Amino acid sequence: MGNVALKKDGTSQGIAKVRHWESLFPPDRRLYHDPYAYAMFSGSIIQHWMGPTLIDRVYRSMGMGGFSEMISIRTKWIDDQIEEAISHENSPAKQLIILGAGYDTRGFRLDLWKQDKEFRVIEVDQPEVQMRKLKILLWLSNKEGEDGQRIADRMGTTKVQFVPIDFNKDDIQQKLASHESFRSNVTSVITLEGVTQYIPKERTADTLKKLGSIISPGSTILVTYVDEKCMGDIKTLPRQFRWVRNLAAKSGEPWISGWSKEEFENFINECGYEVASDTSQEDYNETYLKEVGRQLHQDDLLSMERFVFAKKR
Repeated sequence: MGNVALKKDGTSQGIAKVRHWESLFPPDRRLYHDPYAYAMFSGSIIQHWMGPTLIDRVYRSMGMGGFSEMISIRTKWIDDQIEEAISHENSPAKQLIILGAGYDTRGFRLDLWKQDKEFRVIEVDQPEVQMRKLKILLWLSNKEGEDGQRIADRMGTTKVQFVPIDFNKDDIQQKLASHESFRSNVTSVITLEGVTQYIPKERTADTLKKLGSIISPGSTILVTYVDEKCMGDIKTLPRQFRWVRNLAAKSGEPWISGWSKEEFENFINECGYEVASDTSQEDYNETYLKEVGRQLHQDDLLSMERFVFAKKR
């Protein structure tokens, strides 16, 4: 199922590839397990045959050491924040909104219904990407075993819903507010993962402000952004940074927006949110990676992207 190419989903397939790579590690050495990632990109059979160690060597020979770990840390960090949000003692989140969802599978691989059987997941993305993803999910739902049954169960109810949006034309406020599954009067957790570097800052601000007008105060937003140090003349950047920037450009989705830590805090504050934490790969090398015996050498740390936890005021 992972052999269909789509111009608008090159980056999303690349992220699915990293999540599959992470899932190939033995249980005691991986940060998370995504049993569906293999179906979301082309070439998963080859990657499975190579195994995580050989793949890592290949990546490093290409000058991208630390990149896969950065994406895996980002995934693990967001997983953890979502779990904490839905387990909050005083104001647990009642719905998860995934903006620019791509091939994110959190609505199927995470147990988000432990606290609230009415919890809802709403995926928002481009119609073409969602159409391909839905075809893959349908194929996966027909497979035997718990993984397939989990998809069938959640797609057969209102647990996971899909909202197609053309981000260049549609109004996200109107689209979400008019959707039958969206609830404005409950605490939400929203993810905007690996998106802001690809769109103008004005569009990110517009999205966050419109979203803020329909979600409940106290809701959590988990958003990532690229450090402005990575946005300068590509010839002056370290080898790994050049590789990632070039890869994004070749995929037809070049990076166009970056912020300093101080600038992003001011930016998101102006959009109606208050930053609680702003971290990067380096902050989790001593925790996530060390705990599974995969701590990176300082030279391999690729802190290009920062992870922000913020609250709607």
